[in-house]
Order: sequence, then C-alpha cells, then structure tokens
Amino acid sequence: MPWLLPSFSNICTMKFSVLIPCFLLSALMYSQVNPFVWKAATNQPSEGRLYESVLTNGYLAGRVVRVWIPEKYTSSKNKYDVIYFHDGQMLFDSSGTWNHQSWNLTESASEYLSKKRCILVGIDNDPNNRYAEFFPSPIYSALPVSVQLTLRDSLWNGLPRFDSYAEALINEVFPLIETHWNVHPGGAHRTMVGSSMGGIVSLAFMLTHPTELSHVACLSIHLPLINYWKFGDRFKEPLAAAFNEFVVKNSAAVNGKSIYIDRGDQSLDAAYASYFPAFESALNSYAKKNRVSIKLIPNSGHSERDWANRIGPILKTIIK
Repeated sequence: MPWLLPSFSNICTMKFSVLIPCFLLSALMYSQVNPFVWKAATNQPSEGRLYESVLTNGYLAGRVVRVWIPEKYTSSKNKYDVIYFHDGQMLFDSSGTWNHQSWNLTESASEYLSKKRCILVGIDNDPNNRYAEFFPSPIYSALPVSVQLTLRDSLWNGLPRFDSYAEALINEVFPLIETHWNVHPGGAHRTMVGSSMGGIVSLAFMLTHPTELSHVACLSIHLPLINYWKFGDRFKEPLAAAFNEFVVKNSAAVNGKSIYIDRGDQSLDAAYASYFPAFESALNSYAKKNRVSIKLIPNSGHSERDWANRIGPILKTIIK
C-alpha cells in the first residue's frame, strides 16, 4: 500500500536528522579527546618558537605546558625527540618568574642541540603541592611514623602525590605531546630534567617507570629531600637512608639508561656534600648496566642562573 511508504524527501529528512546528532556527538568526543589549543607565547625567544597550552582535564588541569621548537622543526620531515622539564614556569622567560631568573633554555638548546633533533617541554609546577608531587612516595612507609606525620601535616597537605603526578605525565602529558607534535613516541625518545626536588622526582620517575624514559638529568639533586633548617636535624638521616635504600632496591629494573647527577659547591648545593658519598654508593648498583655520571660543578650553586650555565653542556652530553 503506497501510503505506508515514506516519500523520498521524507527519507532524506530522516537520514539528515539522524546524521546531525552523529556529527555533534563526534565533535563533542573530539573536543574531549583533543581540547588543546597551542598559542604562541607572548614573549618569544630569539631562536625558535615557544608555544603554550593550558591542560583542561585530569590531575594536571589548569597547568600550563610550554613547548619550544627549534628553527628547523617546521621545515623538517623527520621526527624529533622530547626533553621534558619540571618547573616549567622557570625555564624560558625571566620576566614572569618569582626571582626574575630563568634557565634560558632556548639559548642553551640553540647552542648545544643545534645538530640534534629535540623539542623542549616544560610542565608548570603547583606551588602549593610541589613538594608533595616531587617526593618519591615509595619511601614514605620506610620513614619513622613521627617523620611521616610531620611531613604529611606540615609540607604535603596530606599524603605524597608522586604517584598521581607520575601517572598524569604518562597518561596525559606524554600522549598530548606525541599526538600534537612531530615527535617519536615512546620512552626511548624521552629525556627528563629537573633541579633540586625536580632532580629527585626525575630520578624517582625513572626508577619506578623505567620504560617511560631513556635519560634523566638531575641538577642540584636535593639531598636529603627536605628543607631541613625548618625542622631541625632529626629528619635528615631517616630521609637519606630511606631514599638510598629506594635507589638500590629499584636498580634491577633499570637497564641501558643514561643517568646524570650533579651538585655545585656554592649556596644550598654545598650543604649536600655530606650526603653524596652514601648516595653515590647507592647509585653504583646502576653502573654496570647504565651510563651513570655524577659531577661536582665548581663555583656553581642553587639557582636558575646556575642551572642556565650548566644545562647546555649537560644536554649535549646525554642526548646522543
């Protein structure tokens, strides 16, 4: 019976009305998966280009991620490796930092990495939770209860957040960079760099997630993991012992990596001297299967200006 059959125009209308929600759903799904907009930074470096994006989802929501690309990046068909830095707001532009210093990373990269294909990525820290995120949570249970409680209540605003931070790097930041930029995927093409507690978290990240990185550089690594002048001496030895035990315990899983550690002999770095012998002894467990470099940098201390002077040659050495 003809009256039971819809007209051709009705069929087209029906199909179109079905397609519209599909298109809208696809767009919504895409916006949720790919919500990032990379904007050129207001203050551009003299070499290369600097871009920024604000993370909108997940644990790191609200953080700025900064990406520097060299001059040759846009004209190259080859994929690049990625060097990840903690404390991203301190890396590129001193005009907006709390101490009016920065790592001057673009100058170092342009001078020392000009023959190597790398982009630089900085992840901003959360000032209120920096210590909680950078402290290696696996050593928490090895500390005396009194130390645990003091750190929890005085410095962390709760329990350590290292695991959440590490998982966010793996599940949010790495995929973001490897999806949006012309870079090699995977840990074999990733380097992680940090200073002070950023050095602690870089090393701890490699030891707990060894397949995610190839190289780490830990400048002015903050031994023994606490600003001990705020709490007296009673925390220093328990923290140092627990960290060194953690380092030795994880050595079996780390193979074929490059591990760079340094400290200066000025300012806060000078206070690390008494903790380095035991720490170096712990790192000896990595020497047979990995490339381990531990250096004392004369006439250098604990500031962005010092790290700016050190980082170029370090990158040139560890990035093969």
